[in-house]
Amino acid sequence: MAVPERTSSEPTEAPTVSTGAAHDSLAPDAAGSDIELSLPADPVHVPVARALAADLAVRLDYDLDEVSDLRMAVDEACAELVAKAAGPGRLRCVFRADDDALRVTVSATTKDGTTPGQNTFGWRVLTALVDEVETWADAGNVVSIRLVKRRLEAFA
Repeated sequence: MAVPERTSSEPTEAPTVSTGAAHDSLAPDAAGSDIELSLPADPVHVPVARALAADLAVRLDYDLDEVSDLRMAVDEACAELVAKAAGPGRLRCVFRADDDALRVTVSATTKDGTTPGQNTFGWRVLTALVDEVETWADAGNVVSIRLVKRRLEAFA
């Protein structure tokens, strides 16, 4: 079997890989490092967002309890918006790692544009699992839920 010749568009050297602490900790760059995930607004896809949240928290050195709390909070926020979603819409999750916290914003276009009730069991679960919860509705019936989870050592 003949080995194809290298074309001019292929690199001549192996790429360099940085293993510096800034890359390992997912520290945001000067412009901010958002990770955006867009999924069908269907309950079958919620575990993808939950898994990404847990993976990011582990990489950011959250302890196991904090990882579990964030995973459950993202699951609850996504499930809440999937239940309110209009038709075959999209669920959008934006993850941002700051120096002291992981911020997750989940949004979807809903049927009526109403935010989740703050006197429900689901809302109580959210407020118990994360440090901050905020919800709002924009034009076009887009409802968002923002979760902020700080590392316990940030409080020390």
